[in-house]
Amino acid sequence: MLLKQINNRVFFIAAYIFISINLYSQVSKENLIKLPIKEAIDKNMLDLNISGAGDPRVYLEIIDRDGVHFGKCMRIVLKSKIDSLILLKIDCGTELIPLDSSFQTMIVTKTIELPLYPNETYATKFYAMCGQIHDHPPHIAMPYVVGDLSDSNTVKLARYFEENFIQNMLGQHALWAHTDNASKEELIKYGADSITLAKTINILNEAGIITTLNPTENILEEKNIDETEETYVMVDTKYIYGAASLISVLILTIIILLVRIKKLSA
Repeated sequence: MLLKQINNRVFFIAAYIFISINLYSQVSKENLIKLPIKEAIDKNMLDLNISGAGDPRVYLEIIDRDGVHFGKCMRIVLKSKIDSLILLKIDCGTELIPLDSSFQTMIVTKTIELPLYPNETYATKFYAMCGQIHDHPPHIAMPYVVGDLSDSNTVKLARYFEENFIQNMLGQHALWAHTDNASKEELIKYGADSITLAKTINILNEAGIITTLNPTENILEEKNIDETEETYVMVDTKYIYGAASLISVLILTIIILLVRIKKLSA
């Protein structure tokens, strides 16, 4: 009787696991369906609202002079018109265009995949930076539309921010140095000092972007130094790993031989 009860429990647990895995696989298949957000808009699959995340009525601890320019500074609300779950993608380097041209064009600095739930509304914030230093900052009352990828150097810089987790003032100032040819004096008005300027210049050098803040020869010199150092590190590491592998093989061989000798002696 006890054995039968155990078998029944095992059967139900196995059935539950099988059904759960099957349902999970079905959801995973739906999750694999990804569309660029502009394509979904063109196909009238959703209603969309994009605006700045900053609310002038609410005190924000972290601001950059007269507005929120970087970090999760953009807000998006998706309202689905379809019966299936899909993912909508906005690529890093995409421009967000304000309906009022006196506001800043924003640059997406981290690729996002947004779930469009069947017949539901979904809202979130996402990373972006300002691409026009002298225009008005984004806020919740100013609507934006999804544009195309920006110019190649802006995209290159945005992807560098994404890869190196630079979603801060240093990155914003580096972007302004490229998009607006911002000088040190201009950036100081937006919170920069000698220390942050040095770090911003280092970002530009590492990303290979030339601006008035960083002369060409500095980029080339730093890149040559970095490449030389990386080469030596790679060679040293290879020899170390090779030596360690040989030693391990020798030790293992010796142990096997000693065990066999001991058995023969016995």
